[in-house]
Amino acid sequence: MIRPSVPVSTDIVLVGGGHAHVAVLRRFGMKPEPGVRLTLIARDVETPYSGMIPGYFAGHYTRPECHIDLVRLARFAGARLVHASATGLDLAARRVHVDGGRPPVAYDLLSLDTGSTPDAGAIAGAAEHAVAVKPIDGLLAAVAQWEHELAHGTAPFRLAFIGAGAGGTELAMALQYRFGVVAGACLSVVLVDASPTIVPTHNAAARRALFRALGDRGIETALGHPVRAIGAGRIERDGVPAIAFDRAILVTGAGAPAWSGASGLAVDDRGFVRVATTLRSISHAGVFAAGDLATVEGHALPKSGVYAVRAGPVLADNLRRAATGQALRPWTPQRHALALVSTGDRSAVASRAGLAFNGPAMWRLKDWIDRRWMRRYQQLPAMGGGTRAGGEAALAQMRCGGCGAKISASVLRRALARLPAQARADVFAGLDAPDDAAIIAPPPPGEVLVQTVDQFRAFVDDPYLFGRIAALHCLADIWAMGARPRTALATVVLPDGPAAKQEEDLAALLGGAAAALAEAGAVLVGGHTGEGAELAFGLAVTGHAAPDRLLRKGGLVPGDAIVLTKPLGTGIVLAADMRARAEAAWVKATMDSMLRPVGPAAAVLAAHGVRAATDVTGFGLAGHLGEMLSASGVDAVLDLAALPALPGSRALLREGIESTLATANRAAMYETTGDLTAPGAALLVDPQTSGGLIAGVPFDRAPACLAALHAAGDPYAAVIGRVVARSGMMPCITMTV
Repeated sequence: MIRPSVPVSTDIVLVGGGHAHVAVLRRFGMKPEPGVRLTLIARDVETPYSGMIPGYFAGHYTRPECHIDLVRLARFAGARLVHASATGLDLAARRVHVDGGRPPVAYDLLSLDTGSTPDAGAIAGAAEHAVAVKPIDGLLAAVAQWEHELAHGTAPFRLAFIGAGAGGTELAMALQYRFGVVAGACLSVVLVDASPTIVPTHNAAARRALFRALGDRGIETALGHPVRAIGAGRIERDGVPAIAFDRAILVTGAGAPAWSGASGLAVDDRGFVRVATTLRSISHAGVFAAGDLATVEGHALPKSGVYAVRAGPVLADNLRRAATGQALRPWTPQRHALALVSTGDRSAVASRAGLAFNGPAMWRLKDWIDRRWMRRYQQLPAMGGGTRAGGEAALAQMRCGGCGAKISASVLRRALARLPAQARADVFAGLDAPDDAAIIAPPPPGEVLVQTVDQFRAFVDDPYLFGRIAALHCLADIWAMGARPRTALATVVLPDGPAAKQEEDLAALLGGAAAALAEAGAVLVGGHTGEGAELAFGLAVTGHAAPDRLLRKGGLVPGDAIVLTKPLGTGIVLAADMRARAEAAWVKATMDSMLRPVGPAAAVLAAHGVRAATDVTGFGLAGHLGEMLSASGVDAVLDLAALPALPGSRALLREGIESTLATANRAAMYETTGDLTAPGAALLVDPQTSGGLIAGVPFDRAPACLAALHAAGDPYAAVIGRVVARSGMMPCITMTV
């Protein structure tokens, strides 16, 4: 977490990880603005660079070479990252609605850079019978499937591209180059467009060069007739025979998301946000837009990534100016931009104004320009130890301690009012009828209460996500003991700041926790809030169970299989993320793992005769397993090669990255035999947040238990060792490879 040294006064929310927004993030990371906090809302945690995507499809670039890691970039900028898609805007309340059931995200200033997608609705049947070029991941999956079909078949394969602009023409040549290697003469490609020419936004010399390139590659063109409909294997056009195809890709004119116009923003006739040359909305002063989503008044710009790239520095400067009350500066887009269109192989056509050049030298120029731009976002300056969002020298107002550090009653009331109803019949006094303490009914006859408590400093910048993961972590102790969660009390520490900012953070935090509790069958009944240096959250959870169904740490017997339900490595990946050294895919996999409740796994273990269990948390697998061995009077043999690990965690260990608690966990380990330097040994001491369950299951029931865990949604569940008889005075873990 990056800690501001002054309270947040202005929230800038960036919707979309487009080319302009990555420039905003980098510039605010290089020069933070005191009191200004950035939040990025992005559907994907890796954003593709449009200039290199055709080369990626042709096989000239790897995925990391042409994608920007938004997790790392947001960390560098000190920005909160909300991994979700925007679904709407409430301009009056200044909130962005997102998917995933989470609360809206509040803003003071809003910037939109979501890009555009082909308008599938403009052609009947396009959504059912063609694959859109965006989102790129959907097309990637389709291309991989088609490549497999081509490699294992001999039948003719006809690939159609609907849209002969620069994007469609470039992609057609890229995939013809890629597929031609495996398909040979079986492959045919056709480029279809209503326009009588290809790449109509380019000059005549460039069009001639690209026509020659298409002809040299045997790519047909079917131009001058609008596509009326796309059916199963047929493209219907006005006034001419239909075109047969096996697979089709839609690369037509760009379309805007439906919510942009529905929100009340001023938009053009295609739904793109109308902005002045300052990139500020002409209808709402607190909203900015750039890239394909924007239409700049007085400038008829093509929907091209080059203009989003050029707009980025201006957008960053004007957002900073708007946040600090300064006059905005206008942007004058250049009339003639250098356009570079690759032709599948390592060749390209370059054009500007009325000139055009083509050949391998133009590819080398394009490759140099693209790689130079990407290096700005892939090779970020080293992060210092300072606090970005507030500035190094700024001093926060002195704040009271004791009960003077409580969050104000009005903030608390408003935040709680935004939660779903927390009432239930067995809670006589809770959040629905607040009192000095919660009053709950006793457990059902014959059952006992099970209680636990845990608390964390924030380890992610998104308060909703933090609340949800923290709640699942706290619930895990209840599930690990075979009990059912029932009620919870919250403890919250919020950084000081304006009441409106505290309200938003508190509502999001409790909203995430309440959602996790509700899914577990529990309810939030009260708690305590206060101010502090940084965000912290915890829950005291109460559950109940019949005594004969309770699981304890003791109970392992020699011969039991040791089952682990989740992969290890959360501490390693989170430590790397704090240093901006974790890849986006690794962080996403870690978050997904932490968001997986262990309740279903506990039910599976109970159905397969589990003898003892606990959850793997801060003391690491070795620490928690050691507690089980001590309570059971047995030893264990672990297979290090069988330990499931989160993506990236082993690679990060090889780089020397581990949690700050790992050293203490290593020192506190019970007796071990085996090579502590062996690959995977460090995973044993990695502290887990919302980790899995470790359990002893009768050996003969372990295969069925493992199959049931996989079916229940725990694909990493594994048998990692076995229980053996005690060999000495103290419990011992023997490691094998």
